Amino acid sequence: MKKWLSVIGIITCVFALTACGSTTPKRVSGTALDKTSEQQWISQGEQIVSSLQQIVASGSEESVAKDPVVKAAVDGYKNSAEDIGAVSGFMDEYAVASGDKQITVSIGVDGDVHDADVVMVIDEESSGYKLSSVATNVRYSMPELMEQAGLNTVLGMGTTFVVLILLAFLISLFRFIPKIQAAMSKKEEAPVPAPAAAPAPAEEVAEETEDDAIIAVIAAAVAASEGAQTTDGFVVRSIRKSRSRF
Repeated sequence: MKKWLSVIGIITCVFALTACGSTTPKRVSGTALDKTSEQQWISQGEQIVSSLQQIVASGSEESVAKDPVVKAAVDGYKNSAEDIGAVSGFMDEYAVASGDKQITVSIGVDGDVHDADVVMVIDEESSGYKLSSVATNVRYSMPELMEQAGLNTVLGMGTTFVVLILLAFLISLFRFIPKIQAAMSKKEEAPVPAPAAAPAPAEEVAEETEDDAIIAVIAAAVAASEGAQTTDGFVVRSIRKSRSRF
């Protein structure tokens, strides 16, 4: 019995939340205007909303690019146009003095997909009234808001888990760093081949060749003076220049 009562209570809460999601949004706080002034501001607000609809429908956003306030208003309405759908009229309209020399006008838009509120803030200046800001607020039901919140939660948690998995993968690769360092150190410690001996200068080689020729001539002359046929019987060990003069 308790289980069934719990189920019935949950179903009742769900239906209550769904019903709350379709209610009219809270009015902007402010001082009420007299009926004539309020109707004038509401009429001007309807004209502004109609202008936004025409600009978005015709795709002529570039014509208002020079005015930053109007451009922001057109961009905001354009981003919400798909959720609003076709507009059949206006509803829940009001205008209040929301501050010192400031008037807030809210125009409810009746769309076939969602309803919306176009809230305009108008400042009173010495030269007259000037449009300060325009915001388009789509009226989403509570289940839709809960669905969007759930999707945002899943997206945020999914992104977090993906990042954590990537970090864990990168940390797991740290164990290969010592192996890479050891391989690099072995390459650095490989024996370097000794440089080849530089060839003897050409002058020294030429001098040695000239001395050998002189030794051979002297040895042949000594052998001939002694009547020997070859120079095998003696060895010329050194040659010195004589200081005596002939």
